[in-house]
Amino acid sequence: MARYTRLVVLIVVLGMVAVVNQSASRAQSDATPPASPKASPAASPQATPVPGSTLFLPTAAQVPPGLELTEDRARDLDEVTANFADPAAARQQFVAWGWRRNDIRAFHTPASAPAPPEEIDGIYVSVHEFGTPGFAAEALDYAFDVQAADGILTEIPIAPLGETSRALYGTLSYGNEVTIYVQRGNHLIRLSASSPSGDPRAQATALIETMIGT
Repeated sequence: MARYTRLVVLIVVLGMVAVVNQSASRAQSDATPPASPKASPAASPQATPVPGSTLFLPTAAQVPPGLELTEDRARDLDEVTANFADPAAARQQFVAWGWRRNDIRAFHTPASAPAPPEEIDGIYVSVHEFGTPGFAAEALDYAFDVQAADGILTEIPIAPLGETSRALYGTLSYGNEVTIYVQRGNHLIRLSASSPSGDPRAQATALIETMIGT
């Protein structure tokens, strides 16, 4: 009987020790705050697309009368940079500037109804979209300087258009031509207009103003 009583007492004591240990473990667990989640690395700054972005391209109703649409399409980057003296270097630059797309549209008088020599007989518009307005401005100077380097057309003063604008003017084998570069937001617009013997500058400037809504 005494042996049985000691056994019962031992079991009770062991049970009390277990309860105390469990309580201590819970207390320690509740006192230790959970580890803070690791902060995710900051995202690299990237250009964000402009919602609802549209390229500025003239319609047939906006160009001088007598011109008809002769080309209207998109070009990929390889096709764009093939026109530069160093296509590989130009491609590298355009990629660094976050180039996204390019659309071209051209108008010309039909062969069956040529325009009077003092009127505009051809218009070519090319619009690029880049990653940021700053990149578009850098691309403007780059493309302008490449074209000006051949010395055929000369830089001329121009009234401010968009956020940055520059222009070239001169006489080519087919007549007088003006080429205007305008940067507005992420876009770089190039417009060339020619006339057999007239001065296309005023109409070309007015067309760009219409395109960009000024």
